[in-house]
Amino acid sequence: MPSVAGGHLDSTTQRRRTFYDSGTEGRVRTPISVWVLTAAFVLLCATWSILTPQLLAPDESAHFSSALRMSQGFDWPDPGEALRPEFVQQLGGERAIPHDERSTIGELREQFPGASDTLDQMTQHPPPYYMIAGGLIAALGGDDLRWDVALLSMRLLGAILAAPLIWLTWNTIRRFTRSERMATVAAMVPFAVPGLAQMLGVANNDTPAILMGSVVIWLAVRVLTGDRRLLTLIGLAAAFGLAGLAKGTLISLAPLVVLVLFFGRGRPAQLGPRIWQTVWPLLIAFVFGQWWWLRNLALFGTLQPYGYTLSDKQWPAGQGPSLPDYVEEVWRVTATSFWGWFGRVNAPLPQILVDVLTVTCLLVVLVGIFRRRERIVDALIVASPIAVSLLLLFRVSWATYADTSEFRGLHGRYFYPVIVALVALGALGASNIVREAAARVAFGRAIVIVSTFMSFFGLAVAYVFFYASDNWSAWRSGVRPLLDMASTPPAVTLVVPAVYGVLLLVGAGMTWIAIRPATTPEASVPLVEAAT
Repeated sequence: MPSVAGGHLDSTTQRRRTFYDSGTEGRVRTPISVWVLTAAFVLLCATWSILTPQLLAPDESAHFSSALRMSQGFDWPDPGEALRPEFVQQLGGERAIPHDERSTIGELREQFPGASDTLDQMTQHPPPYYMIAGGLIAALGGDDLRWDVALLSMRLLGAILAAPLIWLTWNTIRRFTRSERMATVAAMVPFAVPGLAQMLGVANNDTPAILMGSVVIWLAVRVLTGDRRLLTLIGLAAAFGLAGLAKGTLISLAPLVVLVLFFGRGRPAQLGPRIWQTVWPLLIAFVFGQWWWLRNLALFGTLQPYGYTLSDKQWPAGQGPSLPDYVEEVWRVTATSFWGWFGRVNAPLPQILVDVLTVTCLLVVLVGIFRRRERIVDALIVASPIAVSLLLLFRVSWATYADTSEFRGLHGRYFYPVIVALVALGALGASNIVREAAARVAFGRAIVIVSTFMSFFGLAVAYVFFYASDNWSAWRSGVRPLLDMASTPPAVTLVVPAVYGVLLLVGAGMTWIAIRPATTPEASVPLVEAAT
């Protein structure tokens, strides 16, 4: 509770109240550790770009196919009508030979002309990502480019798009929890999810979705906590609009945007102005990109048309869907692929590790948020896109399972666009649970240790699986296959992970020092004060 001296708020409380209610906390200096971790995270994603075998990521062949089509001019067929080029279907053989012996795109087109009979389902999505990726490939040489270098350029595009994530996480948690220390710790959390870094390091339209989802959540938290300046509202509207041109999974952000506009601090007291201040940003969002979904409704009768043919497999006579079996599969696949099931769900993290991490995080969020209820409304609003993402996953995957007996659409990457919201809820929950100064320091340093370990361990699991025949005792034998198969020169293949490791350790060390025990009264204020 705020302290009062002589009927006046003390300077610390006054500063925090102004910070929280007005949204104009003044000039904020980003800690150097955040910039170091930003550089480390970009290099981590680039390391995954190099480490992951070509085309061995979720739907990477289809994403590559769509980008190649765009590299020759805008061509975006209706969903279900695009076919992959035949040469893309033949790349499996080229993936097995050393990188310096692989063919150019033009050579492959001549060797394997025409289209295959395999659908390219990516035309169910908006085209901007593929326009950017295709333009990049064309600018780098197009058909004269070696195919694996073209794919690597798409992968590194994802690493570049990952650059703002650490800063967005830090700034969002700083704003949401009103704690410098918690924000500094939170900047380490993306490293604790190796699957996130891998997805940002491969060719996939999840990369722009993660960026746009993170930006929307950052701005939404600002509006929720009182920043209703015109520029902030326009920024939120534009970001949400552009998110509509990234991927359909970002539809889950719609309730968050509406709720923060209508219920956020500093909202107009009268109903009419409040409704108008909710509606006009949504109109701007529609102009910037949310029109895409109305277009789909008009043309195809659905928000997200299928870009592929549904399975015609059916349940055997006398059998049907089982809810316990479905729940077990969701827990196994969704949780594991969220934390890290690398490649095209080839190399999973140990199940016991996944279970411990998942249960711990759920307990921190649920117990922490309900332990102190002053911020329960804020927490529920921030949780809304996560809840909608869950509902969408359940609806699509259960319908497919019930109709065909197949488990599809359960990948944990569908929650990466709301990763900043997940971290914000975890930070708020931890703030409410860990109240003593010594415990806060111990908790923060535990996050540093776990995040650092998980980042390195994820890379090790993938490396041993893909290049050392999943044999940890033979890890040295994987160095030569990695150097031969990677799309980068051997020096780059070795230097990028090494520099990443150094930067992560430096950033982790700086974070460790920054959360040392408090030595001044101002530094000892609670992590989260009750809303006033």
